[in-house]
Amino acid sequence: MDALTGLPPAVLYLLTGAFMTLETSLLIGLVLPGDTVVLLAGTTVTGPARFAALVAASTLGSLLGESIGYLLGRRYGDRVRASRLGRRLGEGAWANAEAFLTGRGGRAVAAARFVAVVHALVPVVAGSVRMRYRRFLGWSVLGAVAWSVTFVGIGALAGASWRQYGERLGMAGVAVLAAVVLAAWSLRTRAWDERVTSGRGPGRARRSPAPRE
Repeated sequence: MDALTGLPPAVLYLLTGAFMTLETSLLIGLVLPGDTVVLLAGTTVTGPARFAALVAASTLGSLLGESIGYLLGRRYGDRVRASRLGRRLGEGAWANAEAFLTGRGGRAVAAARFVAVVHALVPVVAGSVRMRYRRFLGWSVLGAVAWSVTFVGIGALAGASWRQYGERLGMAGVAVLAAVVLAAWSLRTRAWDERVTSGRGPGRARRSPAPRE
């Protein structure tokens, strides 16, 4: 937190926005979820102006990344899916993203922002099934704003709590917290690796085109 707080605000906003752009456009979110980055950035919030600036940076970066992902899917959807990374993800992950999008239309684009793994694939899938970009962008704005406000807010609350009570926890409290975080991350990574290596996701789904409206 000291290192993050010591960064010039403009640099912090730029890094947050840049990562959010890369998260969905280059599928980096499958390795390092954007919620982790935004939560950490949110811990530096000390006032309304910084909160609004981080929300704006996160939202704009997310929208830019999702738009790039959409355009990649629209033009190279099959190639992305057949690429080495696409095959590494497994057919189950792509099928789950399609199933999430199918039947929900634009609402799924907004909701996907809150769903791990799926949100990194939905823009590419939306482009590959030729969802109208105007519709895609409108729902993306709704999801990105809601998600950014939520996670920057959680990070801000965590940062304020740590600044007020952190020193009272001592090293034992920090060690316990670190152990819990590492255990949760290990379980999540193991579950994801098992899904990838088995070629399936939480549930299989037939491929079917999403509505273009």
